[in-house]
Amino acid sequence: MLRTLGIETSCDESAVAVLDDDGRVETSFLSSQVAAHAPFGGVVPELASREHLKALPFLVERALEDAGGPVELVAVTAGPGLIGALLVGVRFAAALAWGRRLPLVAVDHLEGHLVSPLLSLDGEPALPEPERVLALVASGGHSAWYVMENGGRRRLGRTRDDAAGESFDKVAQVLGLPYPGGPVIDRLARLGDPSAVPLPRPRLKDAPHDFSFSGLKSAAIRRVRERGLAGAGAIAGEPPAAVADLAASFETAVVDQLLTPLPELATRHRPSLVTASGGVAANTLLRRRLGEWGRESGVEVLLPAPALTTDNAAMIAHAGQLAHGRGQLADPRRLDARGREVWQPPGMRKSSGGLGLE
Repeated sequence: MLRTLGIETSCDESAVAVLDDDGRVETSFLSSQVAAHAPFGGVVPELASREHLKALPFLVERALEDAGGPVELVAVTAGPGLIGALLVGVRFAAALAWGRRLPLVAVDHLEGHLVSPLLSLDGEPALPEPERVLALVASGGHSAWYVMENGGRRRLGRTRDDAAGESFDKVAQVLGLPYPGGPVIDRLARLGDPSAVPLPRPRLKDAPHDFSFSGLKSAAIRRVRERGLAGAGAIAGEPPAAVADLAASFETAVVDQLLTPLPELATRHRPSLVTASGGVAANTLLRRRLGEWGRESGVEVLLPAPALTTDNAAMIAHAGQLAHGRGQLADPRRLDARGREVWQPPGMRKSSGGLGLE
């Protein structure tokens, strides 16, 4: 592998990292936009693009200064994500690669999440990818199970509507809790009763491994309003116990949804490793339940460090290293961003020109 500069701007986090030729994280910097978007209760695409424009030059300069040697490869998230935010990172990376005559790799954001559990923030080299991995990606924009086998990726089940992280944010917003909602609900859930509020766990008869969070989210919001809890989380001091109970009940329902396919998928695919990544993979209950399942089933479970669950450039750099090893290169004069997901039913990725993003 080559020492690689990774650039990630798919949503509201400007991130830059450098990995050495063994996949060690040499530098990793992130500029969060939470404060900029918090007044709106969610990400404003135009604002995100402007914040990336301001942060990216500074972050790249600092990452290159602190790297352990000259960068030999540039990797950038080219999709999916907010198109304006992606374009800022793609054009910056293309110009940098062209100006320095460095090879450039376009990285699928989901591919970055899939390889993130292989990375360490303790100075250790990246782990080799096992022969067969069962992988959950759960974030604000994506929720799906994949099998990673012999370098290939195949999607086994996905959300049909809202993503898990998006559902956390929407319910938190109605409760009057600050943005982003996932970490706040996680904290409050530790204080509440997960059986206090009955909530549905929808299952799809025609696709038992798919998720549907829209109905669960709507049911939780109805419960919030029926119990007079709308905006209750904004009250000064610790929110009332009823808010903590709702948070615990909703969190449990989401985790149940995400993990329901796991036993059957594990029996069918017999993975040597099970992973979870994406922002929701930082959730305390999800991590605990996965660990318990792994111990009971005798299957190793590998979870990324919490700092690597959110959008970060270290995972993009490593995905770029692996893609470069497979001979995938992008032309900096022609590389474009792709706003929408590129995984096509039944889960096989289309490829064109070696970019893996067509």
